[in-house]
Amino acid sequence: MIRRALLLALAHLLGSAVVAPLSDAEANSDLERVRENIAENRSRISSVASERSRTARRLIETEEAIIAAEADVAAAGEEMAVVRILLDESETKLADVQAALVQQLEKLASTRQSQVDAREQAQDWVLEAYMSGGPVQPSVAFDAAVVSDVSVGVMYLEVLSEHSSAVADRYDVLIAEELEIEADIRQSEADVIEEIAGIESLTERYLAAEAAAQAKQEELELAYQELETTVAALESEIEQFEGELAAFQKEEASIRAAIAAAAADQVVSTQAPTGSGQLVRPVPGRVSSGFGMRVHPITGQNRMHNGLDMDGAMGDPIKAAKGGTVILSGVKGGYGNTVMIDHGGGMVTLYAHQSKIGVANGESVAAGQVIGYVGSTGQSTGPHLHFEVRINGQPTDPARYL
Repeated sequence: MIRRALLLALAHLLGSAVVAPLSDAEANSDLERVRENIAENRSRISSVASERSRTARRLIETEEAIIAAEADVAAAGEEMAVVRILLDESETKLADVQAALVQQLEKLASTRQSQVDAREQAQDWVLEAYMSGGPVQPSVAFDAAVVSDVSVGVMYLEVLSEHSSAVADRYDVLIAEELEIEADIRQSEADVIEEIAGIESLTERYLAAEAAAQAKQEELELAYQELETTVAALESEIEQFEGELAAFQKEEASIRAAIAAAAADQVVSTQAPTGSGQLVRPVPGRVSSGFGMRVHPITGQNRMHNGLDMDGAMGDPIKAAKGGTVILSGVKGGYGNTVMIDHGGGMVTLYAHQSKIGVANGESVAAGQVIGYVGSTGQSTGPHLHFEVRINGQPTDPARYL
């Protein structure tokens, strides 16, 4: 019966497509397969999401490294700008020094030429005075007695020698001073050239540092692009897995709905008046879930249902199905508030999920006596009565006795 109901339910869910008959075992196998696929997809999503998170962290770290590299490039550029200014200043200084050296060399050459000219002029003056018999030099006065006592030729030669020596001494002093100035200028030139060499060496180091920083920045930017591509690919993979997961979840829901519909169809069949009438119905409501295998409404697992779920409103009275002695009055795990009655002959009935219990342990009750009230305690999705019949401790379909 449940197999036929499952087939009809699946046909209804899947439309007019032809569906091969499914047994309970096949339905459970399909459900297990889908659950495994769901678990596998969730594991894949978790794994890829973890990888995406790690890659995203690397992306952030790379971005920070790029910012640092950009700062290094900018710093190197600023240092290069300062060095270029220093180099320009030193080159200007060198040009000034070299210009001053040229002027000094020109001045020295002029002084030396003046020295030569002065000597020649002195010779001309002496010769002119000798030829004319006048004074040797406008600035030199000769004593007549001296002239008369000494040979004229010797006198003129002595005067020429003295005058030339005085001129030479005066120009020698000037030339020595100018040579000293020239030496100072040449030393300044050497100092500036050495300074420029140091700046050029510094320039080469800064250029190398700037080039290295730029290369590092380009390398990091390339790595950043690759990481962005990886993140995009991982997100696409996650999207694909999530789509597959949604499809599997939809398939799982369809199988569960089919199993539930089949179980409901079986419940309808058990509501037919096939019982022996040995027991009083504890509540008048319909049976919403029958005895046998079903998908548990809370856990979602396919498991045995050991009784009947009977509809009832919160607080509706629950009656003893048969006279007997109360052997349990209290909370019983997932059953919630529960009453169990021993009717003798190995028969025990159980009434679960009560909102309030109306009897105590050891109390004798009659058939139809109110023993509690409908509720939803324990593992329950709403107000109802879970009713069981146990024969020698084994759960039995209660519908056989109602």
